Amino acid sequence: MAKAVFHQDFNYSSRKRNVGWGIKASEEPQALPEEVIAAGVAAGVATRVSPRKAKTAKKGQEAGVN
Repeated sequence: MAKAVFHQDFNYSSRKRNVGWGIKASEEPQALPEEVIAAGVAAGVATRVSPRKAKTAKKGQEAGVN
């Protein structure tokens, strides 16, 4: 799922499925389906948040060496 910070409350009804969302404004990123995030960004009420990269294992741990 995509993440975004919503600056205003936002209601969205899916164009693809029989479902809708009521999103409350929050300073914390919210994980929602891509179509909801895209609609919020297009409406100017949301800012997309880049996903964090997973931490990589240290060299040696990959091979099972301690």
